[in-house]
Amino acid sequence: MKPRALFTSAILLTVSACAPAPSPLPAEMQAEFQPGMTLEDASRRLTARGTTFSVKTEAECQALVERSPNISQLRPRGGPCVFGKIPLSKTWFGGHTDLILQLVFTPGNTLADAHFEEIGSLM
Repeated sequence: MKPRALFTSAILLTVSACAPAPSPLPAEMQAEFQPGMTLEDASRRLTARGTTFSVKTEAECQALVERSPNISQLRPRGGPCVFGKIPLSKTWFGGHTDLILQLVFTPGNTLADAHFEEIGSLM
């Protein structure tokens, strides 16, 4: 193997070794936030986990889907929706990993569906 190719391979292996392992939190959250949970209970549980989140009205949820369909993983279900983020980790080279979440509620303020996803960023 040429020295340059060997060096490049070593760098890629080093950087990939520094990446954190996938978090178990998305699966834990999916198990915890089941349909039927009230908006009040969901908000209390998100706050207890240190989540930064915002509650949107049904009209705001619908407008977000129409304006930016890539933002929303779940369609509104007639009630409010919640978007949030939980920081998971930071790397020594400036990257970070977060859990992003979306909860959608019925008109009666009970949870209809939830989406949790781990995302990473280099900067």
